[in-house]
Amino acid sequence: MSEAARSENTGTPQQREEAQEQAQLLARAARAGAMRRTSATYAQSAATTRRSLLRNAALGGLAVAGAGSLAACGTAPAHKSVPATEATGHAGTDFSATEKVINFSNWPAYIDIDSNDKNKHPTLDQFKEQTGITVKYTEDINDNNEFYTTIDPMLAAGKDTGRDLIVMSDYMIPKLRENNYIQKLDLSNIPNHGNMTAQMANVPVDPGRKYTVPWASGFTVIAYNAKLISTPITSITELFTRPDLKGKVSLMAEMEDTIAFALFALGKDPAKFTDDDFNAAIAYIQKAKDAGQVRAYSGNDYLSDFTQGNTVVTMAYSGDVAALGVDYLKTVFPKEGSLSWYDNMCIPNYARHKANAEKLMNYYLQPKVAAELDDYIDYIPVVEGAVDALKTLDASAASNPLIVPTAQELATARQFMAISVAKLDEYTKKYLQVTG
Repeated sequence: MSEAARSENTGTPQQREEAQEQAQLLARAARAGAMRRTSATYAQSAATTRRSLLRNAALGGLAVAGAGSLAACGTAPAHKSVPATEATGHAGTDFSATEKVINFSNWPAYIDIDSNDKNKHPTLDQFKEQTGITVKYTEDINDNNEFYTTIDPMLAAGKDTGRDLIVMSDYMIPKLRENNYIQKLDLSNIPNHGNMTAQMANVPVDPGRKYTVPWASGFTVIAYNAKLISTPITSITELFTRPDLKGKVSLMAEMEDTIAFALFALGKDPAKFTDDDFNAAIAYIQKAKDAGQVRAYSGNDYLSDFTQGNTVVTMAYSGDVAALGVDYLKTVFPKEGSLSWYDNMCIPNYARHKANAEKLMNYYLQPKVAAELDDYIDYIPVVEGAVDALKTLDASAASNPLIVPTAQELATARQFMAISVAKLDEYTKKYLQVTG
């Protein structure tokens, strides 16, 4: 039985109530944040190496033991890369004019919910009132790569996936583009396209936002337990080298997150680095591991270890910590910089209601609508004017730097450099040799 489970079944009634409340907070945070970067399924078993291997096998090209089992689950063989100039997607017959519906696949706990009816989503209901279009909303994306293996066989065969709109994380967009799986947007249906924040308007994985529209954004930051450490933590370097943190640090199993932190510590830019820089970052991580500095390389199970005190300091996703709202769990935007990441709406090939999906994209690019969404999911607004709208809607959320970062925090944040699938496989294999 886990420590949390024991706590819920022992102690005073007040202690049991507090333990149950903490478990609920953890569950909400895990659903709302970390799963979008790692895998809920794999984290349940805490098999970090296995999870990471499966993740990269799904991305293609990386030969690992056991990868053959993925083929049986629908993973297609490696695809021929499509030049960006040719990867504009494949349109199907668009029935938007006669079928007022959108089939929308998203992640669990990643949209606003009516306080009186968990099956209702106020922003989607408002969209239907304004347009007459019904959104069939499904929370069936629990992991980027698991979902990719679901839609890949259909798209490879030139078939409609049954979905008009999907939300995928930043690092998956090059994969979808190289396989020519998502369609170029008709910006005449998205007049609010210019409402994106400067940070989101021209991202490495989709310059000019011709194929994607941002859904939400977050930061990878540092969180530490002030009950277990007296000296505040301010820098990434401390995670890797500070003696009193030895054996108490949790780094991310995700290659992009931890490599970005190592690059920052070495004075490099995660948005623009060389193979030599990457190798230096790998060596930096290896040195910390050899010194016993790192307790774990965690997926979305990092919150459980952290809140139970098994780790004193951890890399963390900003929305997770904001959702927890525990005063002794301190969050730090490290002085070297933080990694900015984002999830994106995109339209798969052969979608039956492309124009309708583009209208929904346009709808969420309105400041007031974006503020309603951000206020519920605790992530960073991606629309200009949403912060001002949030101040009116929820002043406490608007004053939380995890939801509305300061100008300095935004200025020091960097996005991970866009890389090809082949390069991603190469880098991840090297990373696994250290963390696995």
